[in-house]
Amino acid sequence: MEPKKEWLLAEAILDNPLLKSALRGLRYYGLLVYDTQSWKKLHCFRGVLFTLSMVLFNCTQYVDLYQVWGNVSDMTANAATTLLFTTIIFRVIFFYLNRTRFNNIIRVAHDGVEQIRKSEWLEEREILYQNVAYLKRLTAVFWTCALVTANTMCVYALVEHFMYKRPLHNEVLATIGSIMNSTASAKSTYPATILRSWYPTYDGKRNHFAEIYLIQLYIMYIGQLIVPTWHMFMVTLMVYGRAECRLLNHRLRNLCLYHAPVLASEKGVPPDRVNNPERRSLIIDCIQRQSALVAFTKELEQLTRAAVFLDFVVFSVLLCALLFEASMTTSGVQIFIDICYITTMTAILFLYYWHANEINQCADKLSMSAFESDWYRYDRSTNKLLQIFIMYSNQPLKMRAFFISMSLDTFLNILRASYSYFTILKQITT
Repeated sequence: MEPKKEWLLAEAILDNPLLKSALRGLRYYGLLVYDTQSWKKLHCFRGVLFTLSMVLFNCTQYVDLYQVWGNVSDMTANAATTLLFTTIIFRVIFFYLNRTRFNNIIRVAHDGVEQIRKSEWLEEREILYQNVAYLKRLTAVFWTCALVTANTMCVYALVEHFMYKRPLHNEVLATIGSIMNSTASAKSTYPATILRSWYPTYDGKRNHFAEIYLIQLYIMYIGQLIVPTWHMFMVTLMVYGRAECRLLNHRLRNLCLYHAPVLASEKGVPPDRVNNPERRSLIIDCIQRQSALVAFTKELEQLTRAAVFLDFVVFSVLLCALLFEASMTTSGVQIFIDICYITTMTAILFLYYWHANEINQCADKLSMSAFESDWYRYDRSTNKLLQIFIMYSNQPLKMRAFFISMSLDTFLNILRASYSYFTILKQITT
């Protein structure tokens, strides 16, 4: 049986200049299916298989966390990746449950971008292409950081295994963490083994490193595919909202450029008058686009608030665990991995809160942009429409994660909380 029609996206959407990078990653993972795609059921199966693999591995991580409970070093080494995988699994499952709504918002963004691309006004197209270029730079930097972190962890664990390969006793196996959850702590003298809940004992002949490493490599491959892809997908939708808002600001400030003034030779009208019917049609279009922007932002908020709220709860602990691990290790490579990991996690938070804050600030400027137009040249009925727009735009367009405001202040509060938890943990363990 073919997937439901509302689950399918038009193939043209995948070539949208703003959306294509993130959408192709989601398509490769198996979350998105497009109308002309062959073997649709097989692509859906791949997405389910990847997700179930992550769920199974994450359950193993929690078992491992339970086994090392009470050992602060091993707990913090485990917590970072465990919590990260938990949040991304929640997002993927939420996407499955709300696939139709996500596809609809993708279509809205695609239609909006195509409308701008087909606009006859060069300035509006330039605003779009500036945001496309900005998003490409952002994507390149974020993917580079994520891939360097993940692949350095894999290579470092393999190198350590061959550098320190020697018989291991059960007592040592019981105290070292997993590759995914970082390598050994400062007190550990052996490279990390992994999935100890699957291989809890050492039989004296084999330590199962090859099998375990390949399992971890497979999970790492899935993780470094879906984590950057998902977050850049959501940021892309936010960038589209920001681009629409900037376009509206530009249009309102420069209404005089969109319609030529009525000449004095036409019907004896003074040259300082404007073509009010045309100007009214333009203001009505601005009102409609603002209403569509508000609806888009509210729907995006609905689709992100649960995951962002989970991040708000989890990332303080996650960053605290990474800071603690970096402070305990004596390995320069491990410190580099921890710094990359902290940078990636901080970037994830920053991308959400920064762009939500950008949308809010850009929307706040709409009323002032309307006031900066040549409204003093309009007739009364045209000015009434402009007043309606100003009154409507005075309502703040803030994105929230339930009761948490998505703003830079909240982002800074999370960082402060993480550092506070870290200092408390250091005092307890010293």
